[in-house]
Amino acid sequence: MYKIQGLTLLLTLVGLVFLSSCEKDDEGSGAVVLLSFGPSGVEHGEEITFFGQNMDAVTAIVFQPDVEVPKSAFNSVTSDRIIVTIPEAAEAGIVILKTPSEDIETKTILNFEVPVIITSITEEAKPGTNITITGDKINWIESITFTSDLVVEKADFESQSITQLVVTVPMEAQTGFLIFATGGTEPLTFGSEEQLIVTLPVITSFSPTDIRHTDVLTIAGTDLDLVTSIVFAGNFTTNTFVSKTATEIKVAVPTGTVKGKFTLMQASPVNVVSASDLTILLPVGTGISPKPAVPGVDNITITGTNLDLVGKLTLPSVANPILAATFVSQSATQIVLAVPAEAKSGSIYYETIHGYSNNLGVTLVIPAPGPPPLAITMYDETVAPGGGNWSWSGTATVASGEQFYSGDVSFKFVSTGGGGASIGGMTSIDASGYGTFVFSLYGGPGTAGKQVAAILGDDSGDEWGSYNAVNIVEGQWTEFRIPFTSYPTVNFTAIKRWIFKVESDDPSTIYVDRVGFDPPGPPPLSITMYDETIAPGGGNWGWSGTADVASTEEAYSGDVSWKFQSTGGGGASAGGMNPIDASTKTYFKFALYGGPGTAGKQVAAIMGDDTGDEWGSYNAVSIVEGQWTEYQIPLTSYPTVNLSAVRRWIFKVESDDPSLIYVDRVGFD
Repeated sequence: MYKIQGLTLLLTLVGLVFLSSCEKDDEGSGAVVLLSFGPSGVEHGEEITFFGQNMDAVTAIVFQPDVEVPKSAFNSVTSDRIIVTIPEAAEAGIVILKTPSEDIETKTILNFEVPVIITSITEEAKPGTNITITGDKINWIESITFTSDLVVEKADFESQSITQLVVTVPMEAQTGFLIFATGGTEPLTFGSEEQLIVTLPVITSFSPTDIRHTDVLTIAGTDLDLVTSIVFAGNFTTNTFVSKTATEIKVAVPTGTVKGKFTLMQASPVNVVSASDLTILLPVGTGISPKPAVPGVDNITITGTNLDLVGKLTLPSVANPILAATFVSQSATQIVLAVPAEAKSGSIYYETIHGYSNNLGVTLVIPAPGPPPLAITMYDETVAPGGGNWSWSGTATVASGEQFYSGDVSFKFVSTGGGGASIGGMTSIDASGYGTFVFSLYGGPGTAGKQVAAILGDDSGDEWGSYNAVNIVEGQWTEFRIPFTSYPTVNFTAIKRWIFKVESDDPSTIYVDRVGFDPPGPPPLSITMYDETIAPGGGNWGWSGTADVASTEEAYSGDVSWKFQSTGGGGASAGGMNPIDASTKTYFKFALYGGPGTAGKQVAAIMGDDTGDEWGSYNAVSIVEGQWTEYQIPLTSYPTVNLSAVRRWIFKVESDDPSLIYVDRVGFD
């Protein structure tokens, strides 16, 4: 129960000086003259006296808003005064004395400070519907304030009496306490004891859970007629509905929507978010062949899902998108198209028939020297769509021909001190399906002995939350592969920027190339002689030592490697493989891990056709004890080897001392 105690009745007096000056004339005319009324402090149910002349001619007294007390109900009446009890329904305002000849109004208002008692309030209501407030002296409430300062004035009440008030809940209202303001000589405010529960829309289900852009989504629930708009993931808002009722909304999903939860907006600031994600069906490439494909000659076949949504494809280094109308064929699971003559290796991007763009997830491979293209490319010859130079405190050359790891150019950055090389503003890249951040750095002047911070992010500043530092080598290229787990705060669903900063304020020069993403671990080789298993026909041909061809102690790729414990002067070798034609490849590639006895040693890297010619030319590499190192040797460095019939590889520590090595990922690229 709610109560405000009244205190006083405002006593309004008519000036007695005026009364004495006109007393004789008025008294002689028989007209009713009101001089004053009181006493002060009167409350409802108490007596009030009206003083004047010819008061016995008054036939009734009317209190606001229209409460009439007839002469027969006066407590007493004489020619100079009337005594009457204040009705419970009387409100502040002018009092009217009715006479046979005219109505006489008081010159000032009769005002009260009264007790307001509330006994009940509707517990829950929907915006736009009515709530009922009951109690006593409810007619004295002048306004009601809902949460967030939404004020409903007395003039906008639906109805009001002494015992009941009905008011419409504003559309913008939300759950909270009500604040009441009363009238009277000293207006007071007080709050409700319980919150008014304002009904919100409720989502009970939606279908389909997987949907294409522009298709109609059906949302079921309650009080959905309150919804004014819907915000889909990706910040795409629509207020246009196919249909809308209290229990169901049908709405076309906006183009550009991405996978995620959607939000029902209403006039109230309290919005409703779906409990689960809405999945957007988009084109996804799962395979491409042939690899490599010859530009201007081959057709490529892209396999995947929802490929019928593709409206155009953008191939790396091809100026204009390839329209679906020019595809050789297209279905939901396959696209066939001719490879333009100017195409180069790199990621393929799509635009749907609805105008949404993203990476298709497959890589075009063109025959060329250098490492294979990445699964998703952010920089290799050119910058990914939307991106630009975001470097600072230095000079950047986006396509420098001075050094390159892949293709013909790289990103050159000369720091004037404390600056960093950066590409930002790229169209958001979803790399969450991959597991490795890949990049290559060349150390120019000022980088000897330095580390480089390798940073990723969505260009909002979060990229500095977690990053990794790598050792750059002055005078040579180094490829780095960092697992996503090393970037715990990075949102890999929306990559828009990369940064490489030499961790020094001294001037320095670096070159950046082949930046992007790959699946976990190193990429597969074009031709594999050993990776988890030996190529067909092959076996252990090692000597003067013990070999474990599937050791789980160390692994560079996959889960196992080739372990070889030399007893002195021995070598690890796989031979007898079915002849492998590597004549069209460029590099002999392999990875070695140095165990005990390898510190400061070199390893002879040998391959051939197992007739003995393999010893005619070979190369030696420096092994590092305690870590894996990947090597890439040009096949031109093996001039006597018959590359059309390779059947054997050998790795021998160039020492007669006992030693331990692990071999992995051996083959050609």
